Amino acid sequence: MILAYKPGRVWPLLQVRMVRVKDFAGVKYYPTVKLKFLTGRKGKMGVIQEIDRHLEKMVIDIGPRPTGSKNNRKAYNYIGREMASYGFAVEKQEFDCIDWFPGGASFLMEGREIRLKEADYTLPCNLGGKLHCIENIEQLRKSDIQGELVFLFGELTREPLMPKKFPFYNPPEHKRIIALLEEKNPGAILFASCSKESLVPLIEDGDFNIPCAVVPVKEQEYLLGNKNSPVRLVIKSSRKPARAANIISRGWGEKPRIAVSAHLDTKPFTPGALDNAVGVAAILVLGKLLGPGRLKNQLELIAFNGEDYFSNAGEVVFSEKSLSEPGDYLLGVNIDGIGYLEGQTGFSFFELCEEKRSRIRKITKKIPGICEIAPWPQGDHMVFVGCGIPAVAITSTQVFGILESVIHTPEDRLEIVDRKKIAECVAFLVEWLTDL
Repeated sequence: MILAYKPGRVWPLLQVRMVRVKDFAGVKYYPTVKLKFLTGRKGKMGVIQEIDRHLEKMVIDIGPRPTGSKNNRKAYNYIGREMASYGFAVEKQEFDCIDWFPGGASFLMEGREIRLKEADYTLPCNLGGKLHCIENIEQLRKSDIQGELVFLFGELTREPLMPKKFPFYNPPEHKRIIALLEEKNPGAILFASCSKESLVPLIEDGDFNIPCAVVPVKEQEYLLGNKNSPVRLVIKSSRKPARAANIISRGWGEKPRIAVSAHLDTKPFTPGALDNAVGVAAILVLGKLLGPGRLKNQLELIAFNGEDYFSNAGEVVFSEKSLSEPGDYLLGVNIDGIGYLEGQTGFSFFELCEEKRSRIRKITKKIPGICEIAPWPQGDHMVFVGCGIPAVAITSTQVFGILESVIHTPEDRLEIVDRKKIAECVAFLVEWLTDL
């Protein structure tokens, strides 16, 4: 839907002037944005109020929004409606996925209840008997554990395993462990956490059909010392087939396109303020500021749906449907985790030419809160980089220190978000993109 705005209208968050722009629907009036935000308090607060509106919608009104869930649909439909109201042509890029319903888990050993958490996307179980403890791949290879309850620790739990169908990165060693587990076919699997600080599961995979749960590392000694005691594991969960969608909002202009992205989904138990309602708020405000026709190159604003989903389903379908011709894209900019109360906003370059790097450095030199950081390979910017498209990743410099303690947990709330830093990041993007 393309909306015609009345000449003379002034938005609360920016000044606009009206120009005549031809599009496929004829000649209409559209707003174009001055390169700078209003310097007055009213205009500045307008930007922050707009950011607040989107943050509250995503984090408080909607809340946790794992891919495939009802809340996830609310989130991407909200983004689509907002982008359409700004005049963008909106595509709902749909794909198949799983909607997972957690119901809790319990583990009893010698009558003592051990703290644990079911792995995201696991199947349910109610299994008792003896606990078989396996430390390395050689023990796993020699084991006879069909239908039994197994505890994995030691070498096997040094790092989380990639989902079996994960397309972007999947080491051979990970594939061997998964294949062996499926061949041995235990009734259920417990594993020691891959982190001493929090519960990080070895396996988190909706395509893996053996029930599994994770226990704290500190419980490992107790489990090994009482492995011959009777145990019972109960996991209450269910899966059902579902559909979800990326939201692709395109303006008009010349190819190659400029893509700016942020993922909208979360893990199942987190409201996802920093991860990544902040990015969604940024692209929505950017869309309203720039409009669909402000840039010479076509602007494409992407709300990815699947960055926190086990198989990155949204990113896979985007790669297949939108990146079949990588030459259609000039660059990709991904926003994830900006606005943390501590530290600065950090950007990193991936295959970006020196001319564009120099321009970004020149702009951000005037902004004390934004700085260059070392490249980090975790994020949706790698969707572009993997296709040879130059990219810029934007995040918070201190977010890496809270990946296990806050991100993906119920603690990822609005209280740790600085709205001014988000506005500052958007202002930087407006100046840079309009100058490309």
